[in-house]
Amino acid sequence: MRKSWSLIVIGCGFLGTQAKADQFHYHNLVVGERAMGLGGAFSAISDDASGVIYNPAGLGFALSSDISGSANAIYSKKTVYKKTIANDDFTEESSGTLSPFFGGLQKLDSTMQGLAVAFAMYSLDSELKDQDDIIENIGTLQRFHRTSNIRSNSTGYGVAAAKRMSGNFSLGVALSWIVIDELVQEYQDVQYTTGGFLAQNIRTHLKASGLDSAIGAQYAVGTLSFGLTMRLRNLITENYEVGGDVSTNIASGNTPGDTVRANTNDKSKEPLQELPTEVRAGVAWFPSAVFLWSFDVIHNTAAEGDNFKREAVTNFATGTEYYITPSIPVRAGIFTNYDTRPEVESEKVNQPDHIDYMGYSLFFGWVQPNSQVAGGLVVQDGEGKAQKIGRSTNIQTVESRSYTFALSATHSF
Repeated sequence: MRKSWSLIVIGCGFLGTQAKADQFHYHNLVVGERAMGLGGAFSAISDDASGVIYNPAGLGFALSSDISGSANAIYSKKTVYKKTIANDDFTEESSGTLSPFFGGLQKLDSTMQGLAVAFAMYSLDSELKDQDDIIENIGTLQRFHRTSNIRSNSTGYGVAAAKRMSGNFSLGVALSWIVIDELVQEYQDVQYTTGGFLAQNIRTHLKASGLDSAIGAQYAVGTLSFGLTMRLRNLITENYEVGGDVSTNIASGNTPGDTVRANTNDKSKEPLQELPTEVRAGVAWFPSAVFLWSFDVIHNTAAEGDNFKREAVTNFATGTEYYITPSIPVRAGIFTNYDTRPEVESEKVNQPDHIDYMGYSLFFGWVQPNSQVAGGLVVQDGEGKAQKIGRSTNIQTVESRSYTFALSATHSF
């Protein structure tokens, strides 16, 4: 009978732990033509259009005007919840294609010596999931059918300007319009040999927009370069809709009883309420003309709203660049992507997932006098804990891996 109850709460569990798209990790996508290969460790050397994101002051050190973009990126992610249903794992997959970055930089030395401006359109996060699972004949579980569909995008549109104040010091500012659009639809149909059943639909839709303003400084001395950026984010609009309906005869107790039907349709005007403030500091070292090492530390403050609550988190990124020949650079990076949700604790129920990721990037380039192309791979491995079964203190171990293949190109003029 105990096993029967455990299976029943699998179905009921999504009432309390409905899926949400990912507002709880900050480095799901690494963007920027050169920055991707360096794992995002770019705040001390951000001398291309991606300086809008990493450090606008770096634009002041640009050697030429250019236009760059990353295209045809293929994204794939697989998350495995260990021993979720009896001894069986539960697997979720998502994938998609996207263009993570497009931008341009214009030097304006003819107007003011050391002045440069840039624009950028970039993806901060993107997820496309079409999940369809059927599980049959496990214990008293006769049939479990679940579908999960997620369409999620966080996109930025930014401009920046920088002024090189001296030969080795630059100041810059940037302003971006951030748009968040996340649609989640969940359906599950559960039937038991005891006669119990559950049919449930849940739909959530988060829409928000905000202004992201940044101020940065970059200083170079000898073979070293230092970067510092502070980024403030203010919400302009936000809305969160939750709708659903449920029909079940196992609303309470272990024995199927009368059928209960219910539906909800709620709106929240302050689901996010605030966005985190980011402080990024970095250092780069140029020991020779063909080798570069860079390191960034990125701290985001806590942010708490009615529906999305995030803890403060500090991530790290480091990367190297080495020119095998004058035309072929290879770039490799390592970075963290920590979860802002609290650790999953024993003896509690309906807790959100907590998955910390470690990322790795490897890109090869082809450099010509006025242009370069690069291609490579970003892999993120995650480990953590979850409670996939609602109303249960059982905790599942989670393993997750994502791949992003990307091609990028830059043309200088």
